[in-house]
Amino acid sequence: MKDGAKVPNKDVILFVIKEVMQKHKEIASLREFTDLVNMRLKMVDSRLSVSSVRLRSIFSKIPGTKIITETRMGGKMDKCPSCYGGLKKIYTKNLKGRKILYKMTCQRCGFSGVNGRFAPRRYRFTSA
Repeated sequence: MKDGAKVPNKDVILFVIKEVMQKHKEIASLREFTDLVNMRLKMVDSRLSVSSVRLRSIFSKIPGTKIITETRMGGKMDKCPSCYGGLKKIYTKNLKGRKILYKMTCQRCGFSGVNGRFAPRRYRFTSA
């Protein structure tokens, strides 16, 4: 964190997220979303900023919002990359009878990865 930077309260971040999402019904990337929220926070206090990880975590808990995650080839995870909740693992058997991981889904935010495509590639943020 930069010298003199302040970590904003969760309530302030929620307020700013709701303002940004009223103006933009869908935001196409995490970087764009973080930039929009940080610009709005800077209008409140020039020292405030929020990380993309914290922003994504707070956003995932807001009712009526959704994180759509595009995935790419990647390894298994223990926690959801969107909201850090638990992942439900669904297994299947191949032709040799070996148990293989087919799908991972998050019960909280709806993240889903199939056939080895478990790593997040891009996030899209939407509101109702």
